[in-house]
Amino acid sequence: MIARYRALLSIPGCGRLLLSAVLGRLPSGMFSLAILLLVHARTGSFLDAGLAVGAFALAGAAMGPPLGALVDRVGQAPVLLPAAAVQAALLVALVLVARIHHAPVAAIVSVAALAGATQPPIAGCIRTLWSAIAPDQETLETAYTLDATTQEVIWTLGPLLVGTTAGLLSPSAAVLLCAAITLGGTAWFATSALSSGWQASTQERTRGGALASPGLRALLVTVALAGVVLGAIEVGLPALAVQLGSRWSSGPLLALFSVGSMAGGLLYSARSWSMALGRRYMAMLLAMAIVVAPLIAAQSLLAGFLLGALAGLGVAPMLSAQFSLVGALAASDTTTEAFAWHRAATIAGMAGGSALGGSLVDAHGAGGAFTLGCASVALAFALTVLWRRRIEPDLSGEETVSAAAVSVEPTAL
Repeated sequence: MIARYRALLSIPGCGRLLLSAVLGRLPSGMFSLAILLLVHARTGSFLDAGLAVGAFALAGAAMGPPLGALVDRVGQAPVLLPAAAVQAALLVALVLVARIHHAPVAAIVSVAALAGATQPPIAGCIRTLWSAIAPDQETLETAYTLDATTQEVIWTLGPLLVGTTAGLLSPSAAVLLCAAITLGGTAWFATSALSSGWQASTQERTRGGALASPGLRALLVTVALAGVVLGAIEVGLPALAVQLGSRWSSGPLLALFSVGSMAGGLLYSARSWSMALGRRYMAMLLAMAIVVAPLIAAQSLLAGFLLGALAGLGVAPMLSAQFSLVGALAASDTTTEAFAWHRAATIAGMAGGSALGGSLVDAHGAGGAFTLGCASVALAFALTVLWRRRIEPDLSGEETVSAAAVSVEPTAL
């Protein structure tokens, strides 16, 4: 395992690429809580705050694929830098509008939506770069696994930063911190040699874009269903804490779930996989259903901690397999757009899982949310089996890398 990470990180510029991508995406783990606290402090209503957060997230999911397609046409820096500047300005505007005493809630929600729509597509950009710089399939999959594992840093550190900033200063300061990190992190990423040296494809663009691939369309359905389990667990674990009379344990429960995901990513990357990529994805979905199922019966805090960490083990391997399949199934001139569609499908699934899981918690307790999550990922597994011929890329290891790759100027390396 160490040798694989050493091989990946020995690629010139890879260290900066990874660190800048984590920093540039760190606000993704901050936005929801920061906007929630800002709007609630202004209106006193969690409904209004939820509308603003939802508008931000949905606008980001909707505009992600068009921004990704634009990256595929013109390059990374020409899209990332203006998007970051505009989003930072809109986040400042959101703070200013929220400070206007008589500003209507509709205005606040509208500015939040505009800010979400301009989120720089760093996630899609770095996954495209992995496929362009990885020398072989094993290194590429190590990169995808590392990407999936470091996401947990974003989701763990982000809320802590927001909570600390809002507590010591104000919710407005937390939103402004999001703006500053967005601008600085994106600039650090986009001006790196690998990102700025990446060249968009000069071939005629695939008609229909990334969704012209039937395999990718099928995969995205399973991605959305897999996203449901993540949303359901993020509602179910805090609900379990409240149900057991220990509201304080909500944060530690979610943190252990993230730690479990990190551990799962390390275990996944520790072995060489001879199993075909599509079949491996089936196995990861089935494993996710198996590790989530015990949470349904959790009736104590200790069980919640242990089983929450167990459930987390399946997350990073599942996401890593998805990243590999997206890169293999997308046409070479639509890779960034394809990864943006993956993000949009995941967000949609998580939103659905949170909403449906919340209603099931009200009716059946935390176990209802966990049952939903287990059933959704089991359905994703069943559909993957049914569509296995569409989802399994007909590519050998080396071809998989080259099919997803778009050139990086040698001078950039």
